[in-house]
Amino acid sequence: MKMQKRQVVQNRDAMIGNVTEVLAKAGFFLAECRGVRSITFDIIARRDKDLLLIKVLRNVDGFSRDNAEEMKHVAGALDGKPIIVGLHSGGGMLEDGIVYSRFEIPIITPVTLEDEFLEGVPPFVMAEPGGLYVRIDSELLRRLREELDISLGAMSEIAGVSRRAIQMYESGMKAVVEVAQRFEEFFNMPFVLPLHDWRTTETEQEQWSRDFADFAGFDGEVYKMLSEIGCSVLPTKHSVFDALTRDRESLYIAWLAGDVGDFRGKIEVLDNIIRITERDALLFVEHNTDKGSMMGIPVVNRKDLLKLQFPEELAEFAREKRSGRLSDQG
Repeated sequence: MKMQKRQVVQNRDAMIGNVTEVLAKAGFFLAECRGVRSITFDIIARRDKDLLLIKVLRNVDGFSRDNAEEMKHVAGALDGKPIIVGLHSGGGMLEDGIVYSRFEIPIITPVTLEDEFLEGVPPFVMAEPGGLYVRIDSELLRRLREELDISLGAMSEIAGVSRRAIQMYESGMKAVVEVAQRFEEFFNMPFVLPLHDWRTTETEQEQWSRDFADFAGFDGEVYKMLSEIGCSVLPTKHSVFDALTRDRESLYIAWLAGDVGDFRGKIEVLDNIIRITERDALLFVEHNTDKGSMMGIPVVNRKDLLKLQFPEELAEFAREKRSGRLSDQG
């Protein structure tokens, strides 16, 4: 395990700035969510097919289960990966080169982020219940043991674990750091593999809903109408957008407001998020308007939505709004 680099004490805004700087140098295109509502994540970043949703915190214990679940659902729907970048928890400072987790979301330090994305050096250690774990070269372990004619019993004594554990290591199970070190000392060669898959979240991520009881007023009305015409809806409570919705053709990022004027001042941020996620978007407004779109984002009012009966009609309506064939461009 490499030596801990000194963590510089920073406020959260400075941390967000440093994270965006590192990712920009690493070739990511970025959308910061500061200035618009977003508790679930602070940065959306894309490099080729790699889409990241990043939350930056000084104390990672401040991230709630509800926020984590929403982050995972949104990331899953957008084909992205959720990451928390933090400095410490209730247990003390987080160490560089180690992947922690909170509610199944991986947590790394700013230095680990820089090593992974800017230097191309992935972490090697995973913090899990029971200690620190690493991936070992299971094929190398099995081959060397058989070539040197070392029995499972003898290997278990060398490593200080059961014979069953040796079999599981040879099948790909992670080992605690101390066991991996015993393998390396005995064979005099490295066994630990980098954690190239540390961003993979194995939990179910999408949660498209038909129950909108928690959403009153215009929000609940829009979600219900979208559901009734056959669209899937994923409302959010703490994200930079209000919902995700999809028909049979596309997934849309949705924002809701009383009037188109409510989007002024933040439309450029919304447009940047659309470009980074590479998704279509819709602006739903409660009051009737003749404005067809804002910066190419279709505007849908209540009267428009009431006319739709099938999800294909929403897709066609959005295309016509984008092209300017329906009313004026904004």
